Amino acid sequence: MKAKGILKGITIGIFCSVFIPYLFNSVGNTLAGGRISYWGASWIYIAFSIPMILSMAIIGYYLSCQKNIPNKKMWGISFFVTLIVSLFTGTVGILISEMILRGNLNTFNIEDSMIWGVIYSLIFLPITVPSGKLILNSLHYWIHKPAI
Repeated sequence: MKAKGILKGITIGIFCSVFIPYLFNSVGNTLAGGRISYWGASWIYIAFSIPMILSMAIIGYYLSCQKNIPNKKMWGISFFVTLIVSLFTGTVGILISEMILRGNLNTFNIEDSMIWGVIYSLIFLPITVPSGKLILNSLHYWIHKPAI
């Protein structure tokens, strides 16, 4: 059961690593005046995939061990996970993706990226926490769904 929880968590993490940046790029490009590319900036996929897949694997293990989780605890888990994922994506994830795509950090403004990564992750918590709770509830249901 625990291995299934980890695998289901990884599956949800991979799905969210593709879908959420695609949605983010689509909305951002539409608000900016039009869409040039369907995949958008590749750095956001790299920056988002590492923390999302790892956190969903860990949460999948945790949720496979817990049959009934109170709503208040699920909100707390959602807050913690979304804060960690958004902080990692906005700071370290951007550095990793910049190193992968460009090979160095010579033209990258590290200090401001770290500051604004933290600010953005805190500002967007009212959006990311309910989204994270929806994802965690879906994962919890998928792990413990009744047999038909």
